[in-house]
Amino acid sequence: MRKYRTAALMTAALMLLPSCSGRLVPPVDGSENRETSGVTYGMSDTEKLPHDEKAEVISVDFSEKDYGKIPYLKKFDMFASTWAWCNDFSGYPQSDLTNLSRIPAVAELLPETVRTDLFMGYWGIGREIGKGDGQDGTTDGEYRLVKNLTDALLSGGLNAEFIYFASPVMTGGGISGDAWKSVKDGAGWRLLCRNVSAYFREHGMGVRRHEIWNEPDYYITDPEKDGVYFLGSWDDYINVYINGAKGIREGDPDAETGGVSAAWMNRISKNGELDRFLQKTLAEGVLPDYVSWHFYGSNGGMKMLEDYISGARECLEKSEAYGTVWQNLNEFNVSLDRKVTSGYSMVRLTLDAYQRLLYATDIARVAWTSALDRNLEGSDGQALIDPKTGERTPAYYTQWMYARLPVQPVMTSELSGVGVMASAESGRAAVLAYDSAISARTVTFDMKNIGFDRADVTVYAVGREHIQNRISSNSPVKLAEYRNVAVSGDVKYTVTVPENGAVLILADSCGGDVPHEKISPLADRVVRTDYWYNGRDDGGAHAWVSTKSFVASLGSGNSGRSRGTACAVTLDGMENEKLTVTASHSDGIAGTGAVCGIMTVYRVNGEYARTVYHGFEGAEGKLAVPLGTGREYDEFSVLPSGESIIDLRAEAPEGWDGRLQLIFVINGAEKNSGAEFVVGLQ
Repeated sequence: MRKYRTAALMTAALMLLPSCSGRLVPPVDGSENRETSGVTYGMSDTEKLPHDEKAEVISVDFSEKDYGKIPYLKKFDMFASTWAWCNDFSGYPQSDLTNLSRIPAVAELLPETVRTDLFMGYWGIGREIGKGDGQDGTTDGEYRLVKNLTDALLSGGLNAEFIYFASPVMTGGGISGDAWKSVKDGAGWRLLCRNVSAYFREHGMGVRRHEIWNEPDYYITDPEKDGVYFLGSWDDYINVYINGAKGIREGDPDAETGGVSAAWMNRISKNGELDRFLQKTLAEGVLPDYVSWHFYGSNGGMKMLEDYISGARECLEKSEAYGTVWQNLNEFNVSLDRKVTSGYSMVRLTLDAYQRLLYATDIARVAWTSALDRNLEGSDGQALIDPKTGERTPAYYTQWMYARLPVQPVMTSELSGVGVMASAESGRAAVLAYDSAISARTVTFDMKNIGFDRADVTVYAVGREHIQNRISSNSPVKLAEYRNVAVSGDVKYTVTVPENGAVLILADSCGGDVPHEKISPLADRVVRTDYWYNGRDDGGAHAWVSTKSFVASLGSGNSGRSRGTACAVTLDGMENEKLTVTASHSDGIAGTGAVCGIMTVYRVNGEYARTVYHGFEGAEGKLAVPLGTGREYDEFSVLPSGESIIDLRAEAPEGWDGRLQLIFVINGAEKNSGAEFVVGLQ
């Protein structure tokens, strides 16, 4: 993972010369132009953007944040099956080094995790785990292939998310017939899960989430006779989850633990199975942190997605005890048809799906299926990067474009047939426009109040007519570059949005990554993430934090059913630190009982003991969030707009052990209001 060297960077910054309004570039050293990251910048460049006064116009005002839209949250992770990482069914399989080398390309899409099934004791990267004869999840040899993957992910700034599955010899399973599909020894399963999670923790393998089994509800006619991945009744699966969750939390008390992993969430949410799962796990003290499910757009198309979302939501709203359980849509694609998933219609389908899933604010994370796939004859998956050729698909380039968008939307006008996503943050203004009517359109983007005087403007495109080398390039076709452009006034630019394609306009004022693309020094301190929902609904309240960049967003939404929410990030090793906070907010966050800001919660002797609520002025309501101490805050401190510092040691109680929970929370604010933050270390 990238780390900041603060002192070195500060020294380097003093040596740099400013280019276009805040951009820091290396000294010119006797030449007018200097090559930086493949782009030549020069102080003499003053190009203006070309535009056509006769073209249809979409107006974008970057000074007007649109709190009526759900922000462009980077909540999209990745899934890749176990065989993407070891394409060998021989007695001593090897890691797929080609796919491992493609992880940096996956990281360009800004996921936080890559989810993979271990396939313990079977034909997967976890095939050696729990095989017996001394292999019980505690020996290094069992993790040879697993560690190759986690090392590669950590090098790319990503974390692993593992499915504890299948059943090895140690738990009464094995590779003979369907033995791997059922757990015969519950105590052995609990011990194995404890050993595995403890190994991950003790060896610093960066495993963020631990999920128990894959699609236990998927069967042909009878779950006890022809289950595809699990043989047994639903109650059998619940027992597997309970034993496994107890074991995982014994091995790693901080583990984020999830279950269900349903193939048919629309079915188990209606027939009582999800209700029974939640009730029994709550009674056993192992209520999941998240319930997970899959959706591929098949058997009814994307319209069925509504039944999946609403079904899970209705079950989770039946008890306040479920208020901290979040939804993880951890296998998602719009289609199973490779002809669709490899084509240009995926530009529109992907962005439409993203917008729908953003609107479902109680789905905290989504994992795209799939980032990579196995390189075997007959394999025909939906990989974003072709396993045989390395060719990137249009869906890959679409997700690359979305990843470049700042989080906070701004106001735009509308034009039928063109989808528009525009946003801004410190140092970047961006417009992503895509064809939503299967027809090319030439559009002039009238961009107002970009927020800085000069910018380097880059225009990208994905579309059938924009040919490029998809094997070597992670970014889409670069249509144009304009350096050191004056952007302080009304800036117009005309471009054709391709049929079944998209264009991305980036105006950057500073070199390097913008805030949401950086990896914060706090990323290495993250222990886990938790959520709380005061009601759930489409367009409801949202709370989101990137555990990589520590850009955070809060919003009240526009639903009367969803009144508030919180996202908590637990951090270790914070005892000598001060936080930097850059914050801004809309009107409407203040009011009687309203809460909007950051809670810092301190642990003493293994228990959270003190909460300081840093809230915006007027948002001083009392609220007991069922995270941290679970009580109302002990102290209120006004959080100013702009930049501020939180001295953790100064406000911490005596005996603080360095563990901190940062809770970003909003509750009781007016509709369509919100706030955004960038948090770092001083």
